[in-house]
Amino acid sequence: MADVLDHIPSFGDLRVDDTQVSAFEAARSELAGTLDIPLEEIELGAVVRLDRGFPMIATRGGALLRAEHAVDFAKGKPGKRGKRSKRAADAEIASSAGVDGMLPSVGDVVAVRVTPGHDMGVILRVLPRRTSFERWRGKNRGERQVLAANVDVIFIVQPLGAERDTLPLMRDRVARSLVLARDCGADPVVVLTKVDRCEPAEVADVCGALRRLTGAGVRVIATSSRTGEGLDEVRSCIPQGSVGMILGESGAGKSTLLNTLLGSEALETNAVRERDDAGRHTTVARIMVALPEPCGVIADCPGLRSLPLVGHERGLARSFPEIVEASRACRFNDCTHLHEPGCAVREGVECGEIEQSRLDAFLSLAREMRVSAQSLDPDIRL
Repeated sequence: MADVLDHIPSFGDLRVDDTQVSAFEAARSELAGTLDIPLEEIELGAVVRLDRGFPMIATRGGALLRAEHAVDFAKGKPGKRGKRSKRAADAEIASSAGVDGMLPSVGDVVAVRVTPGHDMGVILRVLPRRTSFERWRGKNRGERQVLAANVDVIFIVQPLGAERDTLPLMRDRVARSLVLARDCGADPVVVLTKVDRCEPAEVADVCGALRRLTGAGVRVIATSSRTGEGLDEVRSCIPQGSVGMILGESGAGKSTLLNTLLGSEALETNAVRERDDAGRHTTVARIMVALPEPCGVIADCPGLRSLPLVGHERGLARSFPEIVEASRACRFNDCTHLHEPGCAVREGVECGEIEQSRLDAFLSLAREMRVSAQSLDPDIRL
C-alpha cells in the first residue's frame, strides 16, 4: 500500500490569492515587530493535514512540517496558562489576530514561524479565508465546525445500489449538501459511486431525479471505481490550481474514489456491512492529496452522519434562486407556498417554471432552519 504522505500537496499545488498574500505581508511585518521575531523566520504556509496530532504545514519555502499552536489560540486569551514554551507563547500572543478567533482548519493559509534547528513550527496567524465549508455541531448551544477552508469545489458523494439508500433519502442528503456548498461559495458536484452495482435504467432514473433537484449548473456524475466510468468527468471538475473537498457518509466510497483518482492505494478503505451496506469511519484525519497532473488538490474528510442546517439561509437562497425570486410576487408576504391564493411560487410549479421536487426540498429545509433558529440558546450568535 502506498504512503499517503507521498501525495501530500506542496505549497505550489494550492491556490493562494492576492488578498491572502497581501494579508501575510502585512501580518509578517506586524508580528516580527510585536513578537521580536526575525522577519525571515515567518513564512507563508498552508495546512495540508489535520489529525489528532499537530497540524501539518506546507510552506512557500518548500518545507513540510508539523506546527503547534497554544491551547488558548482559539480563544484569543494570552497569559492564562502559566509557564509555556517560547514558541507556544508566540502563538498565544498572536492568536487574537486569527480569523474569527478560530483554530486553523485543513486548507487554511497561515503565517507560520519556522525556526532554524527546530523540527516544529508555530502557527502565528490564520489568514483570510476565500471560502469556508462549515457545519453546525451540537444542539441549541452548539458551534460551527469548519471542515475545510479555501475550497473551490465540493464533491457530494452518494453510493448507488444500497437498499438503505432510497431515492427520497438521497435527495435529502444532496439537497442539504447543496445548501452548505452554496453557502460556502464553492461549486457543488454530485458524484454517484458504485454504479456498476445497478442496472443502466436505474442509474439513469436516479441521475435524472437528482438533476431535477439540483437544477441547472450542477453536474451529476455517475462513477464506478471498478470500471472507471465517469472518472474523467470528475477529473475535469478539479483542474490544476483548484482545491476540492469530498463530502459524504461513511461507506459512500469516498476513499476508494480518491484512490482511483490518485492511481494508488494511498488511503485506507474498509468493507461495508452486508446487511445494510453501512460503512465505518475509515478516514480519521482531514488530509489533502494532490491528484496527478493536470488535476488539482482534494481534501478528504471523515464521513459525516448528519448535516444539520442552522443559519444557512444564504445557501438556501443561492441553491433555489428561482423560488426566492418568484416568492417576491406572492400576494402575501408570509406566504408558505402551500395553499394561499395568489402564490406566485405555486403558479410557477403549475406552468413548469419551477420543479416540484425543488420546491419540496426548499420548503423542508427552510422549515428545518426556522425550527433550529427558534431552539437556539439566546446567547448563540450565528
